[in-house]
Amino acid sequence: MTRNKIPLWWQDCFLLHCPQLLYPNPSSSGGLKYGGREFEGEEEYLEILGITREQSGKYECKAANEVSSADVKQVKVTVNYPPTITESKSNEATTGRQASLKCEASAVPAPDFEWYRDDTRINSANGLEIKSTEGQSSLTVTNVTEEHYGNYTCVAANKLGVTNASLVLFKRVLPTIPHPIQEIGTTVHFKQKGPGSVRGINGSISLAVPLWLLAASLLCLLSKC
Repeated sequence: MTRNKIPLWWQDCFLLHCPQLLYPNPSSSGGLKYGGREFEGEEEYLEILGITREQSGKYECKAANEVSSADVKQVKVTVNYPPTITESKSNEATTGRQASLKCEASAVPAPDFEWYRDDTRINSANGLEIKSTEGQSSLTVTNVTEEHYGNYTCVAANKLGVTNASLVLFKRVLPTIPHPIQEIGTTVHFKQKGPGSVRGINGSISLAVPLWLLAASLLCLLSKC
């Protein structure tokens, strides 16, 4: 273990040499340690076939005997891997307001981001602003118009690969409140009772009577004549 940093490619084979017998003594002991797990015994090698990004981290080699104190060496293993989109957020927008689309990706080395609309690359201009940091990027429309609604593509790339995600800027439809239905009617009030009149709740006289009652009253008057 002569190097303290080892860069590896995703799916590489990894062989770590850790000589335990650093001192010429039969009672020497030691082993490898990674992520809290110890690999002890007579083996001086740790072999990983098809290393993954989860196996990145610090590996420790330890050797000790009865003569001297333990000798510990550490090595940091970094696994390089292509980008993977971890989160992409579409958004609703209101015309005349500001809106943003966001995209996040995991990769080593850190990915570069690009934004596209209908296969055309977008730059920070004409009311559009792109901000990218390590592992994430956002596209902001400062003043949304009708032409801004639609599909967008976020692209993340490094030297090992490229990936993309589709996002949509939706138009927010505001709810409409229907006008309440108003019933319009006319009521005729009389000061005195008469045939066919009915007293209302408030004591007034209303012509809101059934038609058959009016017809019967009319026949009665005609028969007397």
